[in-house]
Amino acid sequence: MTNQNARKGTYFEELFCHEIKNDPQNIKEIVGAFSKFVPESEKIQLVEREGQYGKKSDVFISTTSGHNFKASIKSFQGPGFNQVTRMTIENFVALFDLSNEFREVLEKSTIKKARDSRTKWISSEDSNFIIRELNHNKAFEILRHSLIGQEPPELFVFIKSDSHIISVYKMEELLEFLRKSINVEITPRGVISLHPCFTIQRKGGNGPREKHSKDDLAHGGNNIQIKMKCQSLSEMLTPITTIKYNDEPDSLS
Repeated sequence: MTNQNARKGTYFEELFCHEIKNDPQNIKEIVGAFSKFVPESEKIQLVEREGQYGKKSDVFISTTSGHNFKASIKSFQGPGFNQVTRMTIENFVALFDLSNEFREVLEKSTIKKARDSRTKWISSEDSNFIIRELNHNKAFEILRHSLIGQEPPELFVFIKSDSHIISVYKMEELLEFLRKSINVEITPRGVISLHPCFTIQRKGGNGPREKHSKDDLAHGGNNIQIKMKCQSLSEMLTPITTIKYNDEPDSLS
């Protein structure tokens, strides 16, 4: 993550903390999505950033009635086509227990794409094999791990910065929606699509400071990248609550 992206992430984590603390109704609506009983006096006891500790969840919330929530926060503008996670092909194959043949196909396809950006990443000849290997369970596990890691947050939060809207969702409802709507296919451009809102693709790029040759698998541009269509996904989900905020840095003090 670049320093600019880190600062951006910190800003939106702090923004979410501020908005949750600023209006008691926000936490009441969140607690109400998990419990039938919401005390009239329900308030925030603690809200702090966790992203600074390198965790998958970005914010921790504790309430006076003893409810605890972790939140994963994703900010975007416009349609939002954001990276969710990235890793080397070797790590990707090992993490999701994929076959050596799958690894060989990805490596071959990635080197070919690195040498000629005009070619498709996954060829028509390899499409059926990739789809068979990435069955429903594998595809869901990739999405699940990309979103929640090992310590699943209870909340998933979209912040649409150009509209100044925060949308808060139950993570379990998001995962259940994804589980039911997995659809693995290879797009006409040779990208692996796991779902209408999630793709796997070669990262590409990586800047002039990269020391490895472009067709070296150690080159950062040859990593696997999971990407998410934020606006499209947000339109498919029902939020617990939505919060309109002012985009004024001074308001976070």
